[in-house]
Amino acid sequence: MTSVLVQTPGAAISARGGQLIVETKAGQHAVPLGHVTELIVVGNARISTAVIVDLAGRGVPVHVQARAGSVPFSVLGNVEGQVEALRAQVLAPAEARLRAARALVRAKVVNSAWVLRRLRCGVLDVPDIEAAGDEDALRGVEGAAARQYFAALAAALPGWEFGGRAYRPAPDPVNAALSFAYMLLLGQARVAVARAGLHPGLGTLHVPPGRRPALALDVMEPFRGPVCDLTVASLLRSGQLRVDGFEVRGGEVRLGAAGCAVVADAVAQRVAVWGVMGALQRQVRAVQRAWAGEEGSCWVWAPPVRA
Repeated sequence: MTSVLVQTPGAAISARGGQLIVETKAGQHAVPLGHVTELIVVGNARISTAVIVDLAGRGVPVHVQARAGSVPFSVLGNVEGQVEALRAQVLAPAEARLRAARALVRAKVVNSAWVLRRLRCGVLDVPDIEAAGDEDALRGVEGAAARQYFAALAAALPGWEFGGRAYRPAPDPVNAALSFAYMLLLGQARVAVARAGLHPGLGTLHVPPGRRPALALDVMEPFRGPVCDLTVASLLRSGQLRVDGFEVRGGEVRLGAAGCAVVADAVAQRVAVWGVMGALQRQVRAVQRAWAGEEGSCWVWAPPVRA
């Protein structure tokens, strides 16, 4: 099974004879449509309606990014809305939402600490998350932990001019790579939310402006550090991702084509080996149960290996 990334400017994507065909000036590449698990298009490419119709009919998502690291537009396939699930999402009590949000933040912090242990680059203090009395206070706790975490992560990446998380525009290669990895994970989270029949814009923790997929951002929180941060840091430290994998445009650092391919391949491998798609779907169901007020704590994902 294959996650297909297309990022060559002017590439033409079509479907013929049961094959997904990607044509560029360098030649032609074909993948059996039945083997495609997702299609990711970055930048200016042409895609035929036949490809979208065929993949949608198979339930295979198509994610389109204007550039590496931007929020993807997604065609999620045949996902039928579930009225009862949507009603429960809209009517979930404030305390139930807060309970789910606390669980997600706690998992994010614990898993971030796992990343630092894995990289041997510091210790992260786990705050008293239960003391956060509302979502605003919880976001404050999360932000403080994130600043401490990224400061420690920066120590693991000397020479990369990384001083902490920053984006729009990304000021350095580390942030550019992290943004791209997060958008790859966000595509998976959006699929998990849609398959549960939920609205992606109505979250339990994030309250982003505009039409950003708040719920998908919520459920991916426990996964960010192990799936994205650890992957990017490992690529940089091993030399698999080098300075020549990036480019600067208009004062913004971006991943180039080679860098995108390296990060996408590594994230896809991590997702496959750890069963992240299934885990994201389980995470969504756990949030739904928390909203419904079911007894017990909200299940949260943890890396399947020791630090």
